[in-house]
Amino acid sequence: MDHFNDKETQLGQYQREIASLATPTFCALPWIHFATRPNGDMRLCCSANASGAGNDHEVGLVRMEHGKPANFGRETPMEAWNNDYMKSVRKTMMAGQIPASCRKCYEEEKVGVVSKRIWETMTWHRDEDGIDIPELLKQTKEDGTVPEELVYLDLRLGHTCNIKCVMCSPHDSSKWVSDWKKLEPNLVDPEVKRQMAWSKEEFNNKWHEKDTFWEEMNRQIPNLKQVYFAGGEPLMIKEHKQFIEEILRQGYQDKILLRYNSNGLLVDEDLIEMWSKFKKVKFAVSMDASHERDEYIRFPTNWDTVEKTLHMLDNTPDNIQTSLATAIQIFNVKHLPDFMKWKVESGFKKLNTGTVPGDVQMGGGLVNMHLLYIPTFLSIQILSKEDKQDVEERFMDFKDWLWNNYRQDDDYWKINPYGWKRWEAVLNHMNAQDNSHLLPGFKEYVNKLDAIRGLEAAKVFPELAHLL
Repeated sequence: MDHFNDKETQLGQYQREIASLATPTFCALPWIHFATRPNGDMRLCCSANASGAGNDHEVGLVRMEHGKPANFGRETPMEAWNNDYMKSVRKTMMAGQIPASCRKCYEEEKVGVVSKRIWETMTWHRDEDGIDIPELLKQTKEDGTVPEELVYLDLRLGHTCNIKCVMCSPHDSSKWVSDWKKLEPNLVDPEVKRQMAWSKEEFNNKWHEKDTFWEEMNRQIPNLKQVYFAGGEPLMIKEHKQFIEEILRQGYQDKILLRYNSNGLLVDEDLIEMWSKFKKVKFAVSMDASHERDEYIRFPTNWDTVEKTLHMLDNTPDNIQTSLATAIQIFNVKHLPDFMKWKVESGFKKLNTGTVPGDVQMGGGLVNMHLLYIPTFLSIQILSKEDKQDVEERFMDFKDWLWNNYRQDDDYWKINPYGWKRWEAVLNHMNAQDNSHLLPGFKEYVNKLDAIRGLEAAKVFPELAHLL
């Protein structure tokens, strides 16, 4: 089976380089990386798991031998690290096959998207303080067992959050709970109702407060090279700050990169002072549009406050890199060009400058993008044929604008997967499936949620009014 792209782009080169080091289906994460869901479940990675919505949150979870997901209200991290599931994933990749939970990355690569598998593996491989992939494989036993030495933590320490994004749910935001209680009983569409299912009980174990979990995490600090915090809103969660303080206490801050996905609204001078002591901090502000569109999608943010936060981050110490992280969805896909124009014309010094050689996480000088899969009724794949054509026309107009106003570089736009290839990949993904049968669920969800929040999507997004 040929797992590579036909086109000789940098994405194809990345795929070939990984294959030459290991196998065509290799991903570094099962060897170096440990990831939690906000409820304490362990997952292969956030991409394999995709979301906490509905029954779909079962995909990509690390199951224990008793059949249930590893959960740190019950298991310890090292009890799960080399369990049968994790060993099976590693053996599958070493055999050049695709683990069932990992298909999303390979499907994205087929349409030209630089998947999480690609950018994580290549970043770790190429970083001067990264990893030696052949050595990782050499250390792997025949049954898939690897040393109990974590290099990279992805911590979602509960669902505490200060906003309630339209594409979110109580699985990832405590702020969502009150709206969910009003919305869920009134939902009729079976698919929307299924994906909005949630139980408070799964958050009753307070796993991120358990000494057994943190004792093992603290013991891993000498091995760590990167810690990634997301949410909920990580800056609201006390264990986030406590773990940073423990790293400082042990004296490993000059060896560790801190990474964040955050709405950024709670960044303050004390936190910036702590960050200034670390080797590097990459702070990605989750943001999907500008002005009133951002206020709607990431309700109830205030645009003036968001802009002030961005300018504060733009003037942080040199070891702190900042970027915008954008979830591509039905609400913003038609206005991504306008969002990008706003970003470029704002003249930020740091936000996705694209000036760091080889840094594939800086979004090619625009924004870091990821495709929204769940809830499926907010995916760009649900658009009608006519709406998809409208998106394509808007992107083509934007292509001309970029050439004239941003970067005149043929190789960059034609070959670099973070250049125009990435925008083409968005269109390819959009057109890969016709899920327009989900539009009635979209209409019901938006109108009923708007009634609870006192909003009117048709006025904020007039280009979608005909769907509402």
